[in-house]
Amino acid sequence: MSETPRPFTRRGFLAASVAAAVAAACGDDSSSSEAAPTAAPSPTGEATAAPSPTPAPVEIGADPFTLGVGSGDPLDDSVILWTRLDPTAGLPDGDIDVTWDIATDADMTAIVSSGTATALAALGHSVHADATGLDPDTVYHYRFSLGDYESTVGRTRTFASTGTVPERFRFAFSSCQNWEQGYYAAYRDLVEQDDLDAFVFLGDYIYEYASGGYADPRGRLTGQDFECETVEQYRERYALYRTDPLLQAAHAKVPWIITWDDHEVENDYAGASSENDDDAAAFLERRARAYQVWYEFTPVRLNPPTGPDYPIYRAFSHGDLLRFHVLDTRQYRADQQRSEPFLATLGPAVQVRDDTLQFSDEQTMLGSEQYEWLVSGVAESTAVWDVLAQQVFMFGGNALPGGDPPVVVVDTWDGYAGERQRLLDAIGVGADGGADNLVVLTGDFHSAAVGVLRADPFDPALPVVGVEFMASSISSSFFDGDAGVAGLVDAALSVNPQLRYFDTRRGYTLCDVTPERWEATYRGVVDEFDETSAVETISTWSVSAGVPEVEQTG
Repeated sequence: MSETPRPFTRRGFLAASVAAAVAAACGDDSSSSEAAPTAAPSPTGEATAAPSPTPAPVEIGADPFTLGVGSGDPLDDSVILWTRLDPTAGLPDGDIDVTWDIATDADMTAIVSSGTATALAALGHSVHADATGLDPDTVYHYRFSLGDYESTVGRTRTFASTGTVPERFRFAFSSCQNWEQGYYAAYRDLVEQDDLDAFVFLGDYIYEYASGGYADPRGRLTGQDFECETVEQYRERYALYRTDPLLQAAHAKVPWIITWDDHEVENDYAGASSENDDDAAAFLERRARAYQVWYEFTPVRLNPPTGPDYPIYRAFSHGDLLRFHVLDTRQYRADQQRSEPFLATLGPAVQVRDDTLQFSDEQTMLGSEQYEWLVSGVAESTAVWDVLAQQVFMFGGNALPGGDPPVVVVDTWDGYAGERQRLLDAIGVGADGGADNLVVLTGDFHSAAVGVLRADPFDPALPVVGVEFMASSISSSFFDGDAGVAGLVDAALSVNPQLRYFDTRRGYTLCDVTPERWEATYRGVVDEFDETSAVETISTWSVSAGVPEVEQTG
């Protein structure tokens, strides 16, 4: 989603929330279900038996763990543990061995596994340790140590094993955390959810723009007067975001499953096509640098990238209850449709759909290999719920009553209508090899929405083959204060019966999943410019297993 810049001034952090948020993130609790996995390539960092190994002594000038800890991509017997050493901590030159411990208690007295992982200087001294040999469906706690320093204690969990059907799984999802458009009160509320099992982040972890583009007198500035293009610039931007105590607490609370969207590289890029039609070779070099730094700052079960091509699509199963198919809708897509804009206020993002282009085989969102991987993965899945964790909305939106062809946002699946139709015909409920229950999780659009999925969203005669839940943003704006856009949204809802709900408050979506039912609770931030703001339930929706329809329950 593209935004229009507006000015604002800095407001200070409220330091009192820091200690409480981090402490809450590390509270002990028990697991709530049973487990199973799916793997991708594993990074370096080998487990050894407790007690902890003792690396060579290292002299460190200050706490190297100020960027926090995190975990992610859980399997039934392992989880990735992450940290990144602070470059201002007086680190020695070269690679550094860091010790990690994992325990069954938050006090770290019952250590069950330990190891060392190398913080590679070439990768910004980031650490991706694969803690293996763990029990399925179990909550653990972990920490890192280097020299005389220990990190915050984080909490994580393994997924359940294949062949089991857990009674319940509770996770949350969201996306889009623009530093300059609001604070992270949503994360504070997330940390307060004591029985949370995981968090799914659907992209736009950072925004690459130069400081001051989204002015609001109540907000904060990055103070970085550059658009990110180099490794050091991307590192500086991620490191700033990682100083936020509420974001750190959310990472320390539960394992994350992460994918990216456009702003980790550049707004609205598509494959090798940049927003501003830069030279393709030069843009791919920038993309390679951005992908490297994304890896450095995320707890992913992947080897580090070695260039601009970096497959990150992967799958994770929690027993036979649900399977996450994590997609990349940026790296392989054809360029967006480019023609005259529908409304000057919205720019070229909204256009009359070019059906000759849209239904051609070349107009792809996923690319052929990822598309076949997804179709095969759904066909082979034994899960009650197959879940697409992806970026841009799939349920469709016609912006003009009676528009034929429809007037659509071309950076979404509406700009790739032919592939959407083929995909839902292949994996939708009722298809040969389709999902028993298909749920799509979406971010990007800085707003909360609920809709049903049809192969052609604008043909109500077609059967519903799945349900889509779109979470709002953690902090990014949805054209705040623009009455014209608000009117357009109202009009679009009135002529899009596949859309059941729409709200522009910041927040996240909390999902309670059982073999019989999926309940999605939308949590909205009352004041996005106050990190102590209340966060309240604004709507609740549910899906019954075996019935591809959604109903409002609160």
